[in-house]
Order: sequence, then C-alpha cells, then structure tokens
Amino acid sequence: MDFHTRHKLLLLAHSPEHYREMGRVVAHSNESPLEATLSHYQQLLLQSLRLKATPRKNANVLYHLLGYFKKDLSGDEKQELLDIIDHYRQGDLPLIVPVTLINHYVRKYEQAYLTEQYYLHPHPLELQLRNHA
Repeated sequence: MDFHTRHKLLLLAHSPEHYREMGRVVAHSNESPLEATLSHYQQLLLQSLRLKATPRKNANVLYHLLGYFKKDLSGDEKQELLDIIDHYRQGDLPLIVPVTLINHYVRKYEQAYLTEQYYLHPHPLELQLRNHA
C-alpha cells in the first residue's frame, strides 16, 4: 500500500489505466494469497512502466499536482504554473521546469503527502534525466 501511494503520480504518468487496476489489486489484497497479489501487482507495474510517460500524460499529472495547492497559491502563482505546464505540454520547456516550481511549492506550503511522491524525485539529480524529457 505504501509503495502504491508513493508511486501514484509516477504510475499515472505512464498509465492511468494500469494505476487504477493496481489500486484494485491493493484494495483486494486481503482476498488472495500474498504471493499471488504481489505477482499480479508486479506484472501490472512492469506493464505500466513499459509505456512511455508522454508530455500529455505528464501534463495531466502536473495539473493534478496543482490541485493540491488550490487554497495556497495566489491567482498569479496559479496562472504562472498553468502557463509553465502548458509550455511544457507544447514542447517549449523541459519537464524539470514545472517539476522544480512544484517542488518549491511543496516545500513552501509543507505538502507532506507530496514530499513522499517519487514522481517529484524519481532519480538522482546529478543524472539530469528530466532535463530533456
């Protein structure tokens, strides 16, 4: 359950359909043997991660993240983030730009749930893998 929760946004960026199916597996985990549940979950996880996280799917995740700050951000801050997400979706900016701004808001507004999301920190920063995504 913890793994599924921490990887929610990352999984949504790859496959919302797989994420929902994996949620059902987690929700009904007490109805099957642990090994069967883990095997089914792992199979869905690998299938999901084989699918490309496209700019459109990432933009949907970024819009979802924006919802966590609806009571915190000023109108100008919301519009700035919306503009940045749109520029990313259109291919004008790399993913690291909206992710960096969202991470700033996570720290500023102390969004504990989001600090645990691997989507915002999927790999070591020094690899710079998101600079060209």
